[in-house]
Amino acid sequence: MRKKGRFMLSIILVGLLLLSELFIWSSGRIGLINTISRMISDAPDIAIQGKRLSYQGTVSFEDTLSFELYGSSDEGKALYKAKGTPIPPPWIYVKKDENNFFRYKVPQIPWRM
Repeated sequence: MRKKGRFMLSIILVGLLLLSELFIWSSGRIGLINTISRMISDAPDIAIQGKRLSYQGTVSFEDTLSFELYGSSDEGKALYKAKGTPIPPPWIYVKKDENNFFRYKVPQIPWRM
């Protein structure tokens, strides 16, 4: 009986976490899971005009000449976008090292996508 209670408690807690993430995501903000993922990968917290960007992973490119400077974050970090993409770009990149970039996007409310 003891193990079953712990199992049910853990299922309820995971369910509440996922429900809260869904609520946060539906309001166009950055959730806990995205923040933890960003922190684990050691990516910087990027904000543009006070709005935090959603971390989308680390990508590697051989041809870094296909990027152009897009602007700077509120903290002064250089932001890049792929050449030929519209303003605002679908993906915003922050240089990690020579050929690796952190990829971000501006969070949007799901029904406005």
